[in-house]
Amino acid sequence: MRKIKNFKVNLRVREIARVIKKLTNASELAPELEESVQRSCHFYSKFLVPSVVYDTFAKGALDFMYEKDAPQKWVAQSVFFLTIGAKLSEEFAKNETAYGEHTPKIVSAIAVDALEQSKNFLQRLLSAEAEDENCELSRSFELPKDYYERAARSLPIDKINLTLQDETLIPQYSACGLFYWSPSKKSK
Repeated sequence: MRKIKNFKVNLRVREIARVIKKLTNASELAPELEESVQRSCHFYSKFLVPSVVYDTFAKGALDFMYEKDAPQKWVAQSVFFLTIGAKLSEEFAKNETAYGEHTPKIVSAIAVDALEQSKNFLQRLLSAEAEDENCELSRSFELPKDYYERAARSLPIDKINLTLQDETLIPQYSACGLFYWSPSKKSK
């Protein structure tokens, strides 16, 4: 089992602005809204506390099997729990209109982007480990909620201040998933 806490994620302000454009059904963001997105990204990034706990298991070593869209000849899987913490939600709750009427949408987009950036960070780490073992890593797969409890038996999620209540991860912006390891294709 490995745990990483408080690593840095770089928010993609342009991606967040693109999401806000879709959510507000606008072809272009008004200059004030664009400024609000930039300011809120800068402000709320201080409250992101990404943490992950993960481990890699040989095929058949886990007490559950999830093989939807799995590569054909996979040999191991890395299971992970990831969270950006509760501080972002707590800070947002103090003033839900700090950056205008679209603040809830902006904060939600920030949280989703931070979670995605955290998954990308984990994937880079695991790709290096897989390469050392002459394997390739698949893309990440989200586990369905009914697998959370079984996955939590394999990893100490309390080490990253994550809890499970009725198949729901607490804090809100958290994820559970896995990566498959497959033997590298040998070049001819």
